[in-house]
Amino acid sequence: MALTERTIIDKYEVVGDFKHIQCRHATIIERDGVEISRSFHRHVIAPSDDVTGEPQEVQALVALMHTPEVIAAYEAHVSEDPMKPVKPMKPIKPVKPTWLRSGRVSNV
Repeated sequence: MALTERTIIDKYEVVGDFKHIQCRHATIIERDGVEISRSFHRHVIAPSDDVTGEPQEVQALVALMHTPEVIAAYEAHVSEDPMKPVKPMKPIKPVKPTWLRSGRVSNV
């Protein structure tokens, strides 16, 4: 019974006005070639970040999305006020799960 572990970048997302790139890493545990566990973590690449240590596909995505205009706008934004959010956040209204809204709760 052999356990193996491998990590892959399985998802890329480009988000926000300044095209931040989120890279999701999946850590996969396999027993005899059958997946038994998968967990995730992310790291984010900002327009001003150095990506020389990133995989080639990430560097290509950065070259495509982080144009000189995007980098200049991001650096101007950060120098203005680094703690200012890009867009004002709306308050989140909590929502009850449907099983609580129905009033019917059973011990299953």
